[in-house]
Amino acid sequence: MVHFSRKLLGLLLVVAGAVVAVWSAFVEWYGGRQGTNIRVQDLFNYGLTFNNAATMASLLLPMLICAALVVAGIAVWWRWLWILAGAVAIGTVVLWGARQAQNPAGLHSALVGNGPIMAACAGAMMIFAAMIATPRGGKARQEPVERLSPEWTPAPATQVGDSEATGEPRSGDRLQNQ
Repeated sequence: MVHFSRKLLGLLLVVAGAVVAVWSAFVEWYGGRQGTNIRVQDLFNYGLTFNNAATMASLLLPMLICAALVVAGIAVWWRWLWILAGAVAIGTVVLWGARQAQNPAGLHSALVGNGPIMAACAGAMMIFAAMIATPRGGKARQEPVERLSPEWTPAPATQVGDSEATGEPRSGDRLQNQ
């Protein structure tokens, strides 16, 4: 029952993380600009430009990739895809922050909107969901293993705490083994 609830909680968290990641592209990122106005190409160039982007060429693209990775991870239940989706979201925020800091105006905390914070939290939520949904590596309950060599069994007097225990085989066992 616990394993099922961990899987369900992980599933709900990763779906919520994917929704928040996509939603973050429609929220203000910096200085009044939404993520849909920031070109994804600028993440890989020196500094961000003030050119507007087409919606599918904006920061919405990596967030949609996150959502697609989550859907694929749910379909085949590969939690490493959830981790990859979280890494893409966090990586997008890190690249954006590094490129924004390279601008002459710099990166001022007063101008940072909710978009990067939401995307980073969504990425962390997806990684956390993958860790929650992973089954624990504890020992499973097993039936007792039968003895492989039944030649010798301890005498009833060799019980722990018995003052008469000697730890030697019974006399009848000694004769059978010879």
